[in-house]
Amino acid sequence: MNFFIRFFVGYVVVAAVGLLLAMKMFTDQFVPGARQAAEETLLQTSNLLAEWVAHDLREADISTARTSMEAVFTAYAQRRFGAQIYSVLKHTPDLHIYITNRQGIVIYDSQGRDVGADYARWRDVSRTLQGEYGARTTRRDAQDSTSSVMYVAAPIRQRGELMGVLSVGKPSQSLQGFIDAAHARAWASVLWLFGVALVLALAFSYWMTHDLRRLVAYADEVAAGQREHIPIAGRGELRRLATALERLRSELDGKAHIEKVTQLLAHELKSPIAALRGAAELLSDETDATRRARLEANIDTESRRLQRIVEGVLDLARAENRGQLDHAEPVAFDEVVREVLESRHERLSAKSLTLDTQLPPTRVMGNRFLLRQAVGNLLDNAVDFSPNAGHLTLHLHHEGTHVRLDVRDQGPGIADYALPRLFERFYSTPRPDTGERGTGLGLNLVQEVARLHHGHITLSNHPDGGAQALLTLPML
Repeated sequence: MNFFIRFFVGYVVVAAVGLLLAMKMFTDQFVPGARQAAEETLLQTSNLLAEWVAHDLREADISTARTSMEAVFTAYAQRRFGAQIYSVLKHTPDLHIYITNRQGIVIYDSQGRDVGADYARWRDVSRTLQGEYGARTTRRDAQDSTSSVMYVAAPIRQRGELMGVLSVGKPSQSLQGFIDAAHARAWASVLWLFGVALVLALAFSYWMTHDLRRLVAYADEVAAGQREHIPIAGRGELRRLATALERLRSELDGKAHIEKVTQLLAHELKSPIAALRGAAELLSDETDATRRARLEANIDTESRRLQRIVEGVLDLARAENRGQLDHAEPVAFDEVVREVLESRHERLSAKSLTLDTQLPPTRVMGNRFLLRQAVGNLLDNAVDFSPNAGHLTLHLHHEGTHVRLDVRDQGPGIADYALPRLFERFYSTPRPDTGERGTGLGLNLVQEVARLHHGHITLSNHPDGGAQALLTLPML
């Protein structure tokens, strides 16, 4: 699981847990809070009605207030409100009122059910008769939790004497509509907040992993051979990590570069060293002055070639390490190709190879030595894989702002399994005539030279047989 998903999932989980805990706290506090608010309203209502009843008494008997109370509450029960209280529509009254005398006997019941019943055992009545605050909640149906009714009682006093108790009850079910509506609004808010949290989670995860992705991209570019600067600024941990990786990359590149230069020197020095050795062996036994002079000239030529190779390889190493050429100059590319053909004259003659060349004047910007080495490697490969008395084609084609060197042989072509790996270092296929393998550095050198000259190289099988190398470079 990548870091983006980890950050996103972690943020979402934290947000979801936080919102659920907040919703639980709201639920745990809201229902009791609603009941407390309803109880306070019942307290106010019961005391107001108790004062009204006390004011209506004409005698020292509370039962005298029954007639006017019955008339008022009969009319109250017949009212229809049609009141839209926020999202709850209220139609009918639901208050339950009863009055007891000082003994706790019910003398009035707005529902007409319990007149004459002894309510002295109920908490609201008993505590009020004792001069305390009296309230209770009782279920009408013991099996139904929604049938509970909340009662709050108030004392009825006349001239300071306790005459009885008036209790006002309200069904809990009447509050349920408001509770449900509040729950619905709360859940809607939670879902809306969760949606905002998801957006913030995406933004937060992107922000947290942005530099990580850049660091990974930088590592991929380094692995692909692209040399880019450290992409992360600032002084944070990721910047320090990127700096450490850059130091590690530089050290590894340095070691790999030394190894590569060493291998490249070994590859390029083989031919002139062999020529020098052969000339030196012949020189010791040669008595003919003309031939001796020729061998000495060959030794001088190959020595100079060795010097040029060492200097050129060092130039290539510096250019490769920096990613660009140190010294670029206009080069007659067609002359470079002719020089390579002249230097390989003996190899071409040894295999009786015929040449088809088309080399129009062509100028490019670059390093003459590196271009000569690249063309030489392409021609050497073509010679190695050509049959005796075969045919080689070397054509320069101008295509807009670019020139393309086409090198084609009539050999067996390239095996399918080898095509994707031709430019890998140290990868080589056996020569068809000897079965020997090369060092696997020649084509890698050609690819590097092409890159330094802002060109590219491809190697494929020609439809008519044989292999075809195409080196494309920008022209002046």
